[in-house]
Amino acid sequence: MPGVVMKKIISQQDDAKSITHYLSRVFRKVVRLVIGTVSLPALVDILKNLYVEEAQKKLAREGSKPTKSAIALMTGLDTRVVSSLMEQEGGDLQTLNVNPEHALIDMWSSDIFFRDPQTGKPASLPIVGKGRTFQTLVLRAIGRNVTVKTVIGRLLASRNVRVVQEDVEKVELLSMIYSPISSDKAKQTEVGLIEASRVLTAVIHNMRSDPETRVPQQGRWTYRLDPKNYREFRRRARTLLEKQIKEGELLLEEFEEAAKESSQITVGIGWYQWSDREPEEEDV
Repeated sequence: MPGVVMKKIISQQDDAKSITHYLSRVFRKVVRLVIGTVSLPALVDILKNLYVEEAQKKLAREGSKPTKSAIALMTGLDTRVVSSLMEQEGGDLQTLNVNPEHALIDMWSSDIFFRDPQTGKPASLPIVGKGRTFQTLVLRAIGRNVTVKTVIGRLLASRNVRVVQEDVEKVELLSMIYSPISSDKAKQTEVGLIEASRVLTAVIHNMRSDPETRVPQQGRWTYRLDPKNYREFRRRARTLLEKQIKEGELLLEEFEEAAKESSQITVGIGWYQWSDREPEEEDV
């Protein structure tokens, strides 16, 4: 019996290693999409919230009471962290502080110490020095790991601030809306993440369903494509998928109700073509 238990433990450890390996592949793509826009601490906060929410749902599905202790055991989080997250209204994260620049602008506009006492607006701050300066703002909002020069450079590039020459060099806040990426790139990132979540929705559905109720979730690929032929393959694949997209649109229109009602659900079909070739490699 001990030998059987040991084999089961080893098998579970091997499964965990395999999941971790493939999870890193998924996370790498997510990080590539959001790096420079969403900071690691913000991403960790998002994951903590989601772990607690999904643990509650899992325990409820299994007929167990979703106590803080049970959630802490399932997620690996401290019970105090679980309590704090469960007390948050709706589990929503503050969107202002998704990156260091957001956190800095938020403090600059909301902390009375950094506001002009006469106007109540964000004050023009001397760049360096102690007291009410931009250097102090960076220290309090972001920490010691980022230089003042780097932060000013990022905010100048996004046109959130300007540097003015008076008795001492100062920095003024021009806009409280920080956008590190273009609206087009933001939309592409949003669409990409939504589509990725839909693929995983199909996977989760199939893992919980009987064979006869599973949805299509398949891919086809080859490991033996000559790079010289990639563009032609991509052209042919686009032609094929465009034909199928039109057929899919007709199918959706056939089943779509004329009027929107609260009881209706959302369904969809996806098409995509992928490769392990990076865009910058295509002209090599």
